[in-house]
Amino acid sequence: MTSTRRWLAYAVAMIAVGSTTAQIHGDVVGLWRFDGEVNPQPDLSGNNNDAEVFDATWTNDAERGGVMRFDGEGDNNPVNWLEVEDSDSLSIEDTGLTIATWANFAQFDTWNSVMGKTGESSMNKPSPFDLYTNRGTGIPRFYVGEGNGPIAFSDAFDPPEADEWVHTAVTMDEDGEIVHYLNGEENGEGFIDRELTLLIDEDTPLFIGSRADGTTNMHGMLDDVAIFNEALSGDQIMTIMGGDFSEFGVGGGLVGDFNADGLIDDVDIDLLSAAVLAGDNDAAFDLTSDGNVDNADRLNWIVDIKDTYAGDSNLDGEFNSTDFVLVFSRGEYEDDENGNSGWSDGDWNGDGDFNSSDFVIAFSDAGYEQGPRPAAAPEPTAATLAILGCLFGASKWRRSK
Repeated sequence: MTSTRRWLAYAVAMIAVGSTTAQIHGDVVGLWRFDGEVNPQPDLSGNNNDAEVFDATWTNDAERGGVMRFDGEGDNNPVNWLEVEDSDSLSIEDTGLTIATWANFAQFDTWNSVMGKTGESSMNKPSPFDLYTNRGTGIPRFYVGEGNGPIAFSDAFDPPEADEWVHTAVTMDEDGEIVHYLNGEENGEGFIDRELTLLIDEDTPLFIGSRADGTTNMHGMLDDVAIFNEALSGDQIMTIMGGDFSEFGVGGGLVGDFNADGLIDDVDIDLLSAAVLAGDNDAAFDLTSDGNVDNADRLNWIVDIKDTYAGDSNLDGEFNSTDFVLVFSRGEYEDDENGNSGWSDGDWNGDGDFNSSDFVIAFSDAGYEQGPRPAAAPEPTAATLAILGCLFGASKWRRSK
């Protein structure tokens, strides 16, 4: 598990806003934040539209943290992409629609696909939607239609800059009014007659970073890819651009559950450690509410949220010999690979590696063989320090064999 990654995941709780006299609020039906190096990439919308990764590369970007990289070139078509199995929630035919993402386009010499559901036989035609940048100009183009039947499109006004992170979005309401956005500002309008151009879903998979035809391959990186079954307002576009999807029920779950899986476990402390290493002060990780994401937040997670000690590798609430069996069985103590260790591998200080500094922090917490954490931890004992010395010696002996 790579610990040099930033996660911006939130807990999932789908909600509907309204009353018997109000319209039902639209939903985010797919949200892929790419905050961890996992396959499939989880859908945080609550609709289980997880995205299987095909040769795309998870990358820890200096500006955005965890993102997906698409090379766009290769011997196979599609080259690299993510694919989401068809579902009712993604078959957006009669409602409004919004597609939004952070993107870093490496070039505009060819097309760059953001997202699309295309026809079963004509795999380059929308069924019912498709968003990519045009070859040569880089101008975003939004297509809708019914696969082998009538299709229509709307182009944005200005292209995004290449080789820099931009936020691009497009909305279409139920009447066919279209608005393009670039970095939260309107970037062109359009109209599609939805009575003449129907949106018909042929139950094909959703592609991210390519298209079923394999010739519209993304060159660059994507982050926070989202699709909604309504046309968002300009204010809502600005809000999700800042990473806040709470209006749509994403967020507000278990404190410390950064990957929104309903558990508070080693994955979450690894995500927090990665945010600390990256200097990412995102509020989602700021457990102490001091405006910083640092070791104070790690301590809060370990002591106040998980109620345990540094050294408790299996997170059962106690630091004892079982934890040593676990970490030494992983074989990562002072290995030659940098940044490859997580909490359950022995990286208790959050620097990405398992070495002697982790024992220092673990035994300074004075919880070894003390049972569950009391209100105040005891001081280290001579026996504890003796065990520490033996562990160092045993580990080095095994490594020399």
